[in-house]
Amino acid sequence: MSAADELTAAADVLEPLARKAQQDVDTGRYWSCYDKATAWRDGLTNGMGGASGDLAAALPPAAVLELSRWLRSAARDAREIGPDPHALAVARALTP
Repeated sequence: MSAADELTAAADVLEPLARKAQQDVDTGRYWSCYDKATAWRDGLTNGMGGASGDLAAALPPAAVLELSRWLRSAARDAREIGPDPHALAVARALTP
């Protein structure tokens, strides 16, 4: 698998998860008690707690969607000029 393929595969994992998670926040009963602006952070902090909850809360669906867009951009660059080692490391961490 080429570096561009690895980057695209990671983006393909993240994008649908981010979209589904945002839909859950927008329509799910669990999230309805929270203010829309802070629902992701508050729901995960209250639901999970600890450092794991804090980490998950720091990556709302909008950030994950942007991360997937960055990985797709890095995949295009990888085909043209070679892979960004940091983007490739992120992709590999997401798709072991």
